[in-house]
Amino acid sequence: MSVNVGERLKVYRAKLGVSQRELARRSGQSPASISAIEMGRVSPSIETLKRLLDCLGPSLSEFFATGTTRDQTAFFAPDEMVEIEIGFIRYRQLDRSFDNLGMQLTCTRVMPGSNTGLVSHQSEDGEIGLVLQGEVEVSVDEETRILGPREGYVVRGGQRIRIRNISEAIAEYVFFSSPAAFRTILRSVSKTNLDE
Repeated sequence: MSVNVGERLKVYRAKLGVSQRELARRSGQSPASISAIEMGRVSPSIETLKRLLDCLGPSLSEFFATGTTRDQTAFFAPDEMVEIEIGFIRYRQLDRSFDNLGMQLTCTRVMPGSNTGLVSHQSEDGEIGLVLQGEVEVSVDEETRILGPREGYVVRGGQRIRIRNISEAIAEYVFFSSPAAFRTILRSVSKTNLDE
């Protein structure tokens, strides 16, 4: 399922009885920009969204969770995935946060021309991924390779990674990371897509 960021932000704001003007004052944004986000005319960067959520209470993982209460189930159907789309990259995750487990699985669909930007993992974070279809260019620190189906990569704590789809076809890969590492990835992807 796809998360409508603007609608969800409006729900959180209304639930707390906070006006757009008050949220703007607290977050340092303009009332017009908050209105544009809530109406879906503007997609906020991860940094902007986090700044707004810091004023309202929920974490990013809580914000993107779908609100189901089936926390004990071991199985997930396709419609129980949360979709986060930034530019040419679409991330799909299971519908609940794995902060307590310290890991999460993300399925990523990358369009031609996509670019994650250079992601610098913290010393305690890492990432391991496997290409499912298509080809992607993966750079880990100074080493770069083109990876195809059934080929993978490992990023250890403190290393940097960039993933680009330089082909003409859609590519898909999955990766495991900590929730903190995934937030770092989202910040980098959001910044890269806003800067281009």
